[in-house]
Amino acid sequence: MHFLTADIVEDTDNIRQILSSAGIVARSIERLPGGSRSFAFAADNLLVRFPKAEIIWKVMRREKLIIDSIYPFLEAKIPHKIHKIELVEEDYPFTISLRFNGKICDNRAEGEYTTGYDALSTSQQENLARQVAQFFAALHAIDYETLNLPTADSSLIAAMESWDVTSRPDFDYAKIKNALLRQSANKINLDDYITDALTTTPALCHNDLSGSNLLINPEEYAIVVGIIDFGNARVIPVEQEFFPLYKINRKLALDTLKIYNKITGKNIDTRQIDALALKYIGHGLAQTEDNPSPYLLKLLKPFYD
Repeated sequence: MHFLTADIVEDTDNIRQILSSAGIVARSIERLPGGSRSFAFAADNLLVRFPKAEIIWKVMRREKLIIDSIYPFLEAKIPHKIHKIELVEEDYPFTISLRFNGKICDNRAEGEYTTGYDALSTSQQENLARQVAQFFAALHAIDYETLNLPTADSSLIAAMESWDVTSRPDFDYAKIKNALLRQSANKINLDDYITDALTTTPALCHNDLSGSNLLINPEEYAIVVGIIDFGNARVIPVEQEFFPLYKINRKLALDTLKIYNKITGKNIDTRQIDALALKYIGHGLAQTEDNPSPYLLKLLKPFYD
């Protein structure tokens, strides 16, 4: 088993040959942006993802098992939105699926494959929050204990995203608080976001619904076209589900939570998800004190603008 390198990726003839050996004949092949863990290509109406390493292939295999288990539940409540994949275990392994006709929604400039949250109208932003909340409510309502969900060994767990930095051995509340104060010119005091609210009951969560995994079409009323990449899905406290939305926009995270609480009858405090986000941001800023990450500073800015 081999994995793509930069030189192979840049030559679409190589990709065409790999696909052809698996019985897939594509008239057009186009490299798609994004993907920190895989190389993505559009092959006619198909989406093809090549893992960058063996551990990512293991995550993709686990992802398929999870999607196959939860798809019937989600398709009944939010039809035609969930991204199903098939595994092709060739010399260069890859996943294949039908391609959604949408753009990723993140902070990159407007382009053929990307659209910014700020470029959406107020009504579109509201509709986006509503649809994401509906997806979360449907996913979290699944009784995961009755499903035959795949287990994850230590290597897989290490490859998954974890937004709760309080469990990390280098977590230091005082350092994080000071880093946030310093980088916000004393406008953000982490103490103000700490609440006595209890941790929510665990549920099966997508755990990575950031802009790259949320496909939208601003020309349609049903703005959400597809939800992809369940590779990080795991059973965690529900409030952790909302953090990746901060990568798109804090307003989206808070609006989604408000609607989610109304749909589900839960009462998750906005300070719970704000505190989680600030701890994550502050943890990174504390580690890059001399040269703070522009990405983390960008995530922090909406808290005091």
